[in-house]
Amino acid sequence: MQLKIFFKTFPETSKCLSCGKLGTIRRSRTKNIWEAALKATKTANLYKCRECGWRGIRKKYTVNKYSLITVVFYTLLIVSVAYVIRQVLMKNFGSL
Repeated sequence: MQLKIFFKTFPETSKCLSCGKLGTIRRSRTKNIWEAALKATKTANLYKCRECGWRGIRKKYTVNKYSLITVVFYTLLIVSVAYVIRQVLMKNFGSL
């Protein structure tokens, strides 16, 4: 089982959201301050389709079903360990 929370996507090899053709999406340059701010966050990039001219934003990372399972697993693990540590400390040092 691979314990990754975020999986990197490769929009260059995916379908265009407008025309549906494969392999036609390429990175696009920023054209205004909002796009530059988005690019600076490093969570998404701007893309443009060479065939139909569609231009838009695609995420760099995606979360899937296994990611959510991993987050729940680690949350339960942290809560369980914290409970055990609290019980041991209360037993040895009295009330906290």
